[in-house]
Amino acid sequence: MAIFTAIGAWLTATFGAFLAGVIANIAVGAALLGVSALLAGGKAPQSSTPQAQATINQAVGPRIRGYGKAKLGGTRAFWDSSGGTLYQIVMAHHGRIDAIERFFVGDKAVLLDASGYCISSPFYSYLRILPQLGTADQTAHAAMLAAWPGIWTSAHRLRGIANWFVAFNSPPADDYQAIFPEGYNTPVRAQCRLSLVYDPRDPAQDPDDEETWLWSDNASLCILDYLTHKDGYNKTLDDVDIDSFKAFADICAEAIPLAAGGTEPRYRIWGIYRLDEDPQDVLAKMRAACDAEFYQTASGKVAIRGGKWTAPTVTIRERDILGHVMEQGNNRFSAFNELKILYTSADHDFQTMEATAWSDLADQAERGVLQASLMLDMVPSASQARRLAKIHVAKSNPAWKGTVATNIAGLDVLGERTARLVLPELEIDDAFYVAGLSLRPDLTAVETSVLSISEAAYLWTSAEEGQSAPLPEDTSPDLTFPVPTGLVLSEPDPGYVQAEVDDPERDDLDLHLQIRAGAGSLWQEMQVSPGALTGIFGPDASGMYQVRARWRGPLGSGGAWTSPLAEITV
Repeated sequence: MAIFTAIGAWLTATFGAFLAGVIANIAVGAALLGVSALLAGGKAPQSSTPQAQATINQAVGPRIRGYGKAKLGGTRAFWDSSGGTLYQIVMAHHGRIDAIERFFVGDKAVLLDASGYCISSPFYSYLRILPQLGTADQTAHAAMLAAWPGIWTSAHRLRGIANWFVAFNSPPADDYQAIFPEGYNTPVRAQCRLSLVYDPRDPAQDPDDEETWLWSDNASLCILDYLTHKDGYNKTLDDVDIDSFKAFADICAEAIPLAAGGTEPRYRIWGIYRLDEDPQDVLAKMRAACDAEFYQTASGKVAIRGGKWTAPTVTIRERDILGHVMEQGNNRFSAFNELKILYTSADHDFQTMEATAWSDLADQAERGVLQASLMLDMVPSASQARRLAKIHVAKSNPAWKGTVATNIAGLDVLGERTARLVLPELEIDDAFYVAGLSLRPDLTAVETSVLSISEAAYLWTSAEEGQSAPLPEDTSPDLTFPVPTGLVLSEPDPGYVQAEVDDPERDDLDLHLQIRAGAGSLWQEMQVSPGALTGIFGPDASGMYQVRARWRGPLGSGGAWTSPLAEITV
């Protein structure tokens, strides 16, 4: 701080109290630990999607937190069997979440009744799931207390951890593989609406009372939450310029037309991060999702802006310029001519997908394909990804870029996102993006890093959206089975029993028939030819027999048996 104090004193004597105050505010901002790191950014974003969906057995699993929506697996806090039932507790999210929209067993979406029992084929009574959202007042799972008394106690509340109780009941041996294709390790995942966030635009929300907060995927609100969250940057709201976040939230909420019809918000954040990730790297992913940048206000607070064209209000004129080092571009991609665009698609099981690449075909014909990648891990749609890619290409391919040294008038661009630069000797009179500003060590000049940018980079029509990745075909087998109808028994020959059912009008089903010699006897298989509607058994002793029928399909799975049992005396 001593050097800033000396600069302030020198500037007061030379340029007056106002300018000294400006530099003092720079010093105050730098003294706010972490602000300079915020302005510096982080590593190139990396995808966290695979780890989010994994379900693992680990003594100390990774703690995961996120915004918007995601499909989550988790770390098993409990995994043991008793009485033919496998019990699991899966911890999915650090902190309370808003809702669980649906569960997946393996890769199949399932429906649950009010008691958590599965009502979707083929699981039915073999599966129960009970979710908890991670509230501060949640209690231990009652089903676990009943199944594991003395081991799972009322103290096992898992407060602040979104989790679900899972019970796998043992199906018949011949159905086991069809119902639980990955055996006892069949994962249970959930599509979730993640963290609740504070919206300073809503007077009903109290920043000190999380119970008043709501779920939102607005990029500005998610970034504000991460900056002020104890497991994020741990800043206070007093460290933050709230008005800038309000204004940016309005930009993020603007409706953008889609090629398929309808609209979507301009900038959303859907994604997760590990709590052991570098906060700068997390913010790099979040900022990449909305073209955001941080800057310091005159009072040293952290402010946010970006995402939309900002016309210059300050001009750097020739009379104030002491020198410059400017490099002319060629209106081509800087080091690439094809930009591969990666985002996370909810329509594709929350996997990383490619949007239509941004290509310079003329340059490719001359130099070949030079590819670069833009990872937008927290972007949930191809449209948003392409809009961000267009801005990225413009910034990577400026007509001019360089550094301009000015007299003290150059400090007028402090806090500005764009400035107009007038350099007649280079025939420059255009808008430039302000990439950085600094004072020379000897205080003889203000140096501003600039690159040309135009409003065109932010203009958008749905025709620029490109082709979205096709939705995956549902190749999973149909495991919904009717109950056989029209079951009729006959005795074609002495000692033989024949069973016949109605045609289900489905080619993927095979008839399964069993017979027994009265109640309490063992069931035996009847002979059925593939694709047949009849089965035969015998010869056997005379007497009364009971028969039941069901349909079997792919993976050896089976539907419900007919009831009541059919009977015949032979």
